[in-house]
Amino acid sequence: MLGLLFAFLFQLFQISELPKTRAEISNFTETSTYSDVITFIEGISKQSEIINSTVFGKSFEGRDLPLVVLSKPKITSPQEAHSSGKLIVLLLGNIHAGEVEGKEAILHTIRKFHSDEKFKKLLNELIILAIPILNADGNEKISTANRPHQKGPIGGVGIRENSQGLDLNRDFTKLETPEITSLVMNVFNKWKPHLLIDCHTTNGSYHGYVLTYATNLNPNGDERIASFIRDELLPEVTEKMFKKYGYRTFFYGNFIDPLDPSKGWITFDHRPRFGTNYFGLINRFSVLSEAYAYADFKTRIDATEKFIEEILMFASKNRKKMLKLIKQVDSETSSGKIDSLGIKFQIAGKPAEIWGYKTIEYIDSLTGEKKRKVSDKIELFKTTNFGEFKTVKKRSVPDAYVFPGNFEVVAEKLKQHGIKIEKVKGKFKAKADVFIVDSLKRSERKFQGHNETELFGRFEEMEVEIDSGYYYVQTQQEKLGLIFYLLEPESDDGFANWNFFDEFLIAELKDKGKAIYPVYKIKNKLRR
Repeated sequence: MLGLLFAFLFQLFQISELPKTRAEISNFTETSTYSDVITFIEGISKQSEIINSTVFGKSFEGRDLPLVVLSKPKITSPQEAHSSGKLIVLLLGNIHAGEVEGKEAILHTIRKFHSDEKFKKLLNELIILAIPILNADGNEKISTANRPHQKGPIGGVGIRENSQGLDLNRDFTKLETPEITSLVMNVFNKWKPHLLIDCHTTNGSYHGYVLTYATNLNPNGDERIASFIRDELLPEVTEKMFKKYGYRTFFYGNFIDPLDPSKGWITFDHRPRFGTNYFGLINRFSVLSEAYAYADFKTRIDATEKFIEEILMFASKNRKKMLKLIKQVDSETSSGKIDSLGIKFQIAGKPAEIWGYKTIEYIDSLTGEKKRKVSDKIELFKTTNFGEFKTVKKRSVPDAYVFPGNFEVVAEKLKQHGIKIEKVKGKFKAKADVFIVDSLKRSERKFQGHNETELFGRFEEMEVEIDSGYYYVQTQQEKLGLIFYLLEPESDDGFANWNFFDEFLIAELKDKGKAIYPVYKIKNKLRR
């Protein structure tokens, strides 16, 4: 009996010694610095039997990017994770370093696996990959001038972009930042997580939810994956969040017209440059978490933390079902039976009732200026939720994409995405769909350092001769949706859009008045 008492007291002592975050220590007036995060991870790792703390890459300024692996028993390699039969969940925080709630919530979640034995039992079904501070450089540029519209922390937060001035959550297709390139190559491709929870904080509308959410919005991801999140996981988590904590949650969006909520509630973009869309495009489960900027800092962290916890509990309970669905989708995607995918998309809406606040327009009696103010009374508005995208135009899926060997940069990007690619050995002829470019249009304003390109033209079927040294990308791969999106000439987020072929195409158009897009869609099986 005395031995049990000592064991209990020892465990209690250990729990009391678990580190606290800067947010907690400061009574939620400050957010954690990079040094705080590393110290927290080191402190908890020293007394942990379930943590493998490692580094998956470096920031643009050279900071180590920490990856915390929680598992029971402790594992040290992706191979051990894959052979475990467990569902691998990635928690991602601070991709925008002004949106710090995920960073703090993920640290709290790591700690809870050490202080709550019931919560720790989730590791019987799950392996957790935790990245609390992806935008490490942006985090260190803390200032009270950043995100002044939100309620705290009064000590300030970091900035949205990384040290290149680029938005990490617009980089998933072009891979121009070391942070996202490392995330894709060293976490997505090596650890192969099944579920992503990506934590953010809102910028937009006043509404009645402490947290909003989304899943993959790109229709080229398998609909069964998105439907599972949208129709099974999120409804259950929504119910738990309200019943257990009193937190209202709903699908992410903003009122199209704050003065008239009946005009609609609209979500964000379908393109895979966004992390949760990218993850869905490779047929994995993804959840976007958006804490409400106008809730106080402590509440935003707590809501994000509780949201993560409820998702993890759902995932643990549904592990077998989720793994079975992924296996089925992967098999079908790589079978060669998918003959077409979307190239143009349109947002779709359906009736909804959404909690929000009236915005009132008035004339300032002193200045005569037209101003707006937000009512403090919450109301339920009947409106339309424009929350999904539908395919309105498709293109055929070829047997393979083939392009000349001098486009090494394109080949290297495909490899970074984890796409299988090989070089042709020996000439051959094949029938192909070839895109004839009549003109191209570049955006007038730069976006993320690019004047995005749109190609105009038509496909023609012709016989092409493929030389030795060409790159060959077979489409019978699990990442078919991503291959299609990156290499199709009309893609709104592919390599053509991001200027990878501009120099070649502009020269050809100038010289010949038209150009052949250098990626051929091979229609017949290659016999080599």
